Amino acid sequence: MAASLIRAERGAVAHIAEAMRQAGLTGRAFIVTDRNVYAHYGQPLAEILAKCEFEPSVHILTPGEQTKSLRSLELLYDWLAESRAERTDIVVALGGGVVGDLAGYLAATYLRGMPLVQVPTTLLAMVDSSIGGKTGVNHPLGKNLIGAFHQASLVLIDPALLAGLAPREYRSGLGEVVKYGVIMDAGLFELIESRQADVLKQDEDIVDTIVKRCAELKVQVVGEDEREAGLRMILNFGHTIGHAIEAATNYEALLHGEAISIGMSGAAQIAVATGKFEGPSCERIKELLRCLGLPYAARGLAWEAVRNAMTLDKKTRAGRINWVLPTAIGTVEVTKDVPDEVVDAVLQKLLNA
Repeated sequence: MAASLIRAERGAVAHIAEAMRQAGLTGRAFIVTDRNVYAHYGQPLAEILAKCEFEPSVHILTPGEQTKSLRSLELLYDWLAESRAERTDIVVALGGGVVGDLAGYLAATYLRGMPLVQVPTTLLAMVDSSIGGKTGVNHPLGKNLIGAFHQASLVLIDPALLAGLAPREYRSGLGEVVKYGVIMDAGLFELIESRQADVLKQDEDIVDTIVKRCAELKVQVVGEDEREAGLRMILNFGHTIGHAIEAATNYEALLHGEAISIGMSGAAQIAVATGKFEGPSCERIKELLRCLGLPYAARGLAWEAVRNAMTLDKKTRAGRINWVLPTAIGTVEVTKDVPDEVVDAVLQKLLNA
């Protein structure tokens, strides 16, 4: 994994210029953000960078998953070209997963690569998407089908920025937090179970703890497998079904973490049906998702459409999906050995609950 400087502490944004200097960055700062985030943090961040001679320029996007498109990317290319951006200038992604993925792909491809700084402002981005170098945009037929690996020079994680986050967006991020507990840290899963009320009211101590722990786990996995050749596949737990649900609903019906929550429930049920996972543990996952305000099933979605969207999953090899299935809370395995009839039966149950 290419070295990224990762700072994860409350109040870190106030020291972003110092961190950027420490990461060896010296060019102009091209800030990519969305309208909602800019209203809270855009101007203060630009002022900090201006005082430290990073000469900030800001491009404001429309919030939402549909913005993560080739059309948005084209507008961003125009902006950089008209601004005469150079290879030593810096793309700063200020926002959630959509902004981070889109700005990251911009940095990966413009002038064949520019330095990238990730400043995540959602829980989901802090614990997952801002770390690891995955960048990209969606295609109408599938999520993140167009992308590149491009490690950020700096990832600045400041949990204080969650204060501006809508409650539904915060709960969506908890889906990715639960994921880490299921795939590799039973202690984290149990911590969330035991302190559900504190998690939901955004108690600073528990939020800081889970953000730091998830970031550590993500760095650990990516450090061993940057380009998803093996171990990193476990991070896709719940994403095969979740991404397909997003694509089948044109990225409009559910937030990413909500779709992944349903996907994790589905994967756990597939694991039970194939004898890899115990039923009571599956129910623990579903109950925790329910208590956190996340969906574990969905009504009214055409399971056939979701099934078709799964065929474009990036984890598919030789026409077979690499499923990430739990074997115990804290442990998963990757397998292609899942009968189609089991998948179909679970999808029908999951999407007609």
